[in-house]
Amino acid sequence: MTKEIETRLAELTMKNGGTLTPEAVVEDAKQKDSPLHSMFEWDTKKAAYQHWLDVARGLIRSVRVEVHIESRKVSTVAYVRDPKAPHDQQGYVRTATLRSDTDLAREALEQEFARITAAMHRARELSVFFGLKDELESMIATLGEFRERLAA
Repeated sequence: MTKEIETRLAELTMKNGGTLTPEAVVEDAKQKDSPLHSMFEWDTKKAAYQHWLDVARGLIRSVRVEVHIESRKVSTVAYVRDPKAPHDQQGYVRTATLRSDTDLAREALEQEFARITAAMHRARELSVFFGLKDELESMIATLGEFRERLAA
């Protein structure tokens, strides 16, 4: 993020009584001279298509599957990002399909933990800022150890 964008977001926050809303950001970005303007797709057909893709991603993530493992029933997502898909391409695969391929299942789980780790690092930055670092450090260490065992 550029300093100019950071400054504009801070200005909008102050202008809105200390709260920043997506609506305020979009309204400001509509102005061609706003530093936020170029961050948005203003071609409504392209923007609508991007939104539809986001909705489709949400629908895919919302599907759940129930699996009976031993004597208990487990409910989980029915689709995950396809571990075979190149990093610059999207694609989902049914979790039931991965269940029979240990290597791909492990890779899919590693991807999930990579996302969790990224979120934990963001939370770490916040925990330092808020003075709550110690509790989070322990969780991050445990997560890292599990990822290493998973990769081995």
